[in-house]
Amino acid sequence: MARSGTAVGKEALAYCTSCKMDLNHVIVAMKGDLIARVQCRTCKKDHAYKAPKGVSEPTEKPEKKAKAAKKAAEAEIDHSIQAEWQKLMVAHKNAPLKPYGAKSHFVLGDKINHPTFGHGIVNRLIYPNKIEIIFEHDMKVLIHAGSAQV
Repeated sequence: MARSGTAVGKEALAYCTSCKMDLNHVIVAMKGDLIARVQCRTCKKDHAYKAPKGVSEPTEKPEKKAKAAKKAAEAEIDHSIQAEWQKLMVAHKNAPLKPYGAKSHFVLGDKINHPTFGHGIVNRLIYPNKIEIIFEHDMKVLIHAGSAQV
């Protein structure tokens, strides 16, 4: 755990993994504001910093927690997109598969074969020349020829 005034060469109380107790250590390395490595003043062994017993040490940095939460949210979104894609593919199983092209015209419910993203279904028309397509693992907004002029 970082304390104000900690720096390499200063003393800090830490749990010694060799001596199996809280002892004074010399700070050997820092990672940002956190103590990374220490050297025990009793046994002289160098080891990763461990907070003294009874002192809680943050298990993860806040940014790591945020990344883990974001990854979990993306996995949840992935699952729902994949479920929606499967539902739409079953609902439009008899529709012909059209190759995607920016100059092609598409309507709601068209099944599309995209060279990069694979099979997808037009989920929404965005005026004047964009379509939202649900692919198995992602949702994309792509361009097309637009609505037919009458």
